[in-house]
Amino acid sequence: MGLLEKAGKMQTDEPKAAKKKADKKVAEPKAVPKPRKERRQKKERAPRKKRERKARVPRTMPEGYESAGKAAKFARRLVDTIVTYGALFATLGTFAMVDSDFTIFWIAAFALMLVNIAVLPWKTNRSVGMFLTRTRFINWKGNHPHWSHQVLRNLTTLFVMAAIIGVALGAGGTGSAEMNWTILGIAIAIGLIPISNYIFTKIRIANGHDQNMWDTMYGAWLVVGKKEETEGGSRWMERLESLGDWGEKRGWAGGDDEEDDSADTEDES
Repeated sequence: MGLLEKAGKMQTDEPKAAKKKADKKVAEPKAVPKPRKERRQKKERAPRKKRERKARVPRTMPEGYESAGKAAKFARRLVDTIVTYGALFATLGTFAMVDSDFTIFWIAAFALMLVNIAVLPWKTNRSVGMFLTRTRFINWKGNHPHWSHQVLRNLTTLFVMAAIIGVALGAGGTGSAEMNWTILGIAIAIGLIPISNYIFTKIRIANGHDQNMWDTMYGAWLVVGKKEETEGGSRWMERLESLGDWGEKRGWAGGDDEEDDSADTEDES
């Protein structure tokens, strides 16, 4: 009986072992890696040609132009200052003494300032003072510099005024004992612009150049101009051009050589 029982157990164990083997997952065959494509041979590139650097053109006054004389430069600066800020100073002084509505006068003063600082340079490349002295600005290429050059050049007086008023207000000018450091900081920053221009101009003059900071930035020079014919032009242009005739009679036009010649003739007479 013992042998028969063992044989029966073996028969019952065989199907269980077969089931376990069947339950085992068959391992999937590993994917065969694709053969790598051969790299294309790099084409030999021709060496790049070095770009020839253009010779830097020195920013010097072009030939064929004559620098404006001292009298012309002084007259231009004086006339432009009066035309640009004369009405503003007059309105400011009257406003401080008279208690009234000055709205119209403020508008007129700022409009006149804007015309001489921006409108005329934009339209004609000249200001009233330049029409009077028959001068004009040219750059190292022989062209008129951008009109913003004259705007920045004519704002020096306004920068000085804004800095002085700002310092006065920031230091307690409004009646308060405390200092307003924000206004003071803005005023000092504005004041540094004309101070930098003054120092830069002195250095340029000491080195033999007759240019201020703005002239150097734009590569501009004030030179002797000629009367432009205004045939078919507006009456305003004819009147502005006629200012040059009056300036020539006063000796406010021409270069240094012409001023020396006129002085010699006066001495001889």
